[in-house]
Amino acid sequence: MKPIPLPEYEGVRFPAFNIIREKGIEKAIQDIREIQSRKSDIMICTYPKSGTHWVNEVTNMLIRNKTELDTVTKVSTMLEVIPDLSVLDALPSPRLLNTHYSFKYLPMQHIENRCKIIHMIRNPKDVCVSFYYHSKSDTFLDFTGTWDDFFEMWMSDKCPNGSWYNYEKEMEQAEKDFPGMIFNCYFEEMKKDNTGEIQRLANFLGIPCTEKIIENIAETTSFNHMQKNKLDMTEVISGKGFIYRKGEIGDWKNHFTVAQNERFDVQYTERFKDSSYKLSFEQIKET
Repeated sequence: MKPIPLPEYEGVRFPAFNIIREKGIEKAIQDIREIQSRKSDIMICTYPKSGTHWVNEVTNMLIRNKTELDTVTKVSTMLEVIPDLSVLDALPSPRLLNTHYSFKYLPMQHIENRCKIIHMIRNPKDVCVSFYYHSKSDTFLDFTGTWDDFFEMWMSDKCPNGSWYNYEKEMEQAEKDFPGMIFNCYFEEMKKDNTGEIQRLANFLGIPCTEKIIENIAETTSFNHMQKNKLDMTEVISGKGFIYRKGEIGDWKNHFTVAQNERFDVQYTERFKDSSYKLSFEQIKET
């Protein structure tokens, strides 16, 4: 796929997926907003590189009552890349959908019906580094620059899908506006206590699970296991994988210069000072 300048809508640059190239970004978003939702629908909402594939695998195992990795990837139910959204009509309930689009662009009926939303958040320094490597490999993002170039894109809110700060603050406000609808989880907590977080997610979904099932899901969805065993659709298309890279906490230390880290901290402190989200930027051991 030939790279093209990223389309913009309401001041945000979006990945140039095929469907957006065909119909334009405004029409693509409108079509997503008008999706006919079911009350049993579950939507995974994350900023890019925040653990979407991970939480999708966990959730899929819980709702399908199984402990093996699925042969179908989250790409097949990622709203912004589906050429014809009517294919969603054939999916069995509960439908597990996902998107990197912000809360205001979700299907209107999903919000009106108070359908469940799973939101995973990851510390922005590691998101920035992971997004940089992803952008170098993803032709839909039209990025050919250096780490320094990408860092400046981040600092100026020019990354694809827009500002991490705006995305997360919008999700945080949605949690307040629609209490009980959104399950908020942290990438770092999933790494630290996978079984505990899976049990918490099962409780949110109203799915009874034995301790053994939770342990089996945790083992199957450990990052190392998925990295070795999961073939993402993007790997099939491009011939190379770039979805599961490291999945580490604190990898940003291998990329940020002292000056970059100081600038990032100033921005983070100022723009996220009123947030209730508590993020970890340090490496922790899995349990």
